Amino acid sequence: MKALVLAISCSLLLGANLYAEHSKDKILDRMVEVYGGSEALLKAASYIQRWRVVRAADEVEGSDNRRVTLPDRLYIELSYPDRGETRILEGEIGIKVFNGHDKRQVSGPMLDAMKAQLMRLYTPLQLKEFSSDIKVERKDGDYILLLAKEGVECDYYVDSKNFHIVKTVGKLKMGPQIMQFVTLYKDFSKTDGVLMPHTEIKYAGNVNTATNYLLSTRFVKIKKVGRHRYERL
Repeated sequence: MKALVLAISCSLLLGANLYAEHSKDKILDRMVEVYGGSEALLKAASYIQRWRVVRAADEVEGSDNRRVTLPDRLYIELSYPDRGETRILEGEIGIKVFNGHDKRQVSGPMLDAMKAQLMRLYTPLQLKEFSSDIKVERKDGDYILLLAKEGVECDYYVDSKNFHIVKTVGKLKMGPQIMQFVTLYKDFSKTDGVLMPHTEIKYAGNVNTATNYLLSTRFVKIKKVGRHRYERL
């Protein structure tokens, strides 16, 4: 009897794993289609954006200027009237510049936080390239794609009705604790054929930190130089 129960349990577990893997391919394919298709999303591997930022603590307005080349290059210039910060990520090298002059190379959790910030910007086409590292879960009828790489995890919450990424949760270790950075995405529309959110609501843990409003996007021509790497032309 025990042997039969064990055999049934193993069969169900194997079936669930096969279903998850099968579902993962279908989910990613559908997401690529919804976000504009492979050709359009290839453009979205490199871009420059300007955002208006409203700081949650005091509603002071600032700006967020980004240059992104997926999967491993990020430049963010965050500016408020009272302070500014620039974050530069080049693969495993992370640099922060505070108020335009205090420049530091970062490591540990500060570097991992920058990696998580970049991972949340992965497009469905980029996620397909890392599909072998992705696990799929279901919650409240929707999908969660869990991607872990280089000690950092990002969970992508996908609406099962429209296949939009409506939330990301970046996770990294800070001592014995796991720190979470949550972003909610709203106001989706297409820019040059690429679907993207025009509003981001950000949290550090459970604390709302800021809301971003997209002002402009300019795609930058690139070429593929490796399995997961692109360079600007």
